[in-house]
Amino acid sequence: MDQQPPHWHAYSYTGRSYSDGQARRGEAPETYEPFLVEDWLRKPARLISETFTDVDSAVDWLRDCYASHVPLDAASFPVDMRLHYSRATLLQERGRDVVLGYYSTGRDYVTRALIACPRPKRHAYSEEPPRCPAPL
Repeated sequence: MDQQPPHWHAYSYTGRSYSDGQARRGEAPETYEPFLVEDWLRKPARLISETFTDVDSAVDWLRDCYASHVPLDAASFPVDMRLHYSRATLLQERGRDVVLGYYSTGRDYVTRALIACPRPKRHAYSEEPPRCPAPL
């Protein structure tokens, strides 16, 4: 495993949504969400929006994203509650990710991902976890 301090790489996509079939056929853009969460780290480093080493900065990034792309269902699932859950997840044990996908009031499909790095080796995967795409 990489000998780096724990951090999160932030990824974002805003645009139309794609079916699984379209994404598997390569019809979705490179910035579109992958099928496996850790595969965000296999995307080119240039797609990283930002990198965070502290939870507060990461949650502030999500807050700014929500302000720019208000969720269509914000009345029934308020942004403050979403941010609370995201913060709680990031504060749990090392290696927790936050991946959000929703439709905005502007009718765009929005994905925001905070992907924990470096990744631990998980027994469920036969291959090694992805290396850090943008070392600190």
